[in-house]
Amino acid sequence: MNKLLQFFLIAVVIIFLVMVFTSSSGYYEYELNKKSTLTQEAIKQFEEDVKNGKEIDIKDYYVVENNDYSNDFTKAGVNLSNKIENLLKGCFQFIFKSIGNIVEE
Repeated sequence: MNKLLQFFLIAVVIIFLVMVFTSSSGYYEYELNKKSTLTQEAIKQFEEDVKNGKEIDIKDYYVVENNDYSNDFTKAGVNLSNKIENLLKGCFQFIFKSIGNIVEE
């Protein structure tokens, strides 16, 4: 059990350090800036198309990015979360049913 706790704490520290590094390196800001640049380019293209009298369709200017970040680790986390939820739900139902039986007597 002690080794499991030690492994968990080391994993949390590593995750924290990675997050601090990505934040300090400006990676997140770079990605936001890249999206902003794409938006500015789309606005310029829209204005040019309006000037030229072209037919306007929002699909030509709006790019939808549907990123799927699910993997085996996240699926396992969701499954574990659902099992814990069901376990706690059953425990609380048992506790409140028992309390209800005691009160009725």
